[in-house]
Amino acid sequence: MAPAQPAPQQAATTFVTWLGHASALAEVGQARLLFDPLGRSRTRRAGAVDAVLITHSHVDHLNRWSLKAVPRSAQLVVPRGAAAIVADLGFSRVIEVTAGDQLQIAGAEIEAVPTCHDTGRWRKTALPECVGYVVRAAVDDAPAIHHAGDVDFSDHQVFDAIGKRWNLAATLLPVGGMMPVWYYRMRRRALDRGVHIDPDCALDIFERLGARTMVPVHWGTLHLRLGPPSMPRYRLTAQAKARQVEALVSVLGHGDRLPLTAQGKLDDAAGGEAPAEPAEPDEIS
Repeated sequence: MAPAQPAPQQAATTFVTWLGHASALAEVGQARLLFDPLGRSRTRRAGAVDAVLITHSHVDHLNRWSLKAVPRSAQLVVPRGAAAIVADLGFSRVIEVTAGDQLQIAGAEIEAVPTCHDTGRWRKTALPECVGYVVRAAVDDAPAIHHAGDVDFSDHQVFDAIGKRWNLAATLLPVGGMMPVWYYRMRRRALDRGVHIDPDCALDIFERLGARTMVPVHWGTLHLRLGPPSMPRYRLTAQAKARQVEALVSVLGHGDRLPLTAQGKLDDAAGGEAPAEPAEPDEIS
């Protein structure tokens, strides 16, 4: 009797490329969707895109200087209250969204979903809002990708609801901020709202979401005040191993492209050493 042959892997039609910090390119079907572009040269590497999805208005996510490197033919999707910040940039269309809003762009389904982070731009105000996104090709069984934007130490039950509703092939979760890991671990104990989460908390949220793979973002790109930008990676790797989920965490280098199916990442997923090449100040000012 011949041995059973493993089922062939489904060909990927969905890809995620990490461009640094929270910036990533999602290729879903024929659509190319760019999240939170930061850095002109990194943004140009994304090439032509159908839409730019902004999660919130903090300057490292809604960065006007970086948006100037995006072709103006792209549609620009921003949280409610943020359209005035980008009104003069000349994009073909600017769309404001709030959690629960749904769009279709270039054959992609896009839904704004809740997240947990400070609203406002330069200080905390009610507007502009913060959102995350779930995106997928508008076909049956297409892999869904979640981008959380920024997350702070607050009530994370919103991620339970996202995980129950969506069959997520991948989630992009922040694992650091502008301070070293030990600082965020200390603030986590105090449940300090408005402060970026640490790798431990990101893994907690990953479990809540039930996604098949996690792509860490918001690390390895900008200078930290008290340590190298690669610090969050090592804490994340150690904690993922301790929790026995290291095979589910895809640590990408800048420019690495991760192929996805509805079952998660493919075995030949692109991974590598994440470069610690902080962005130059003139790229993000």
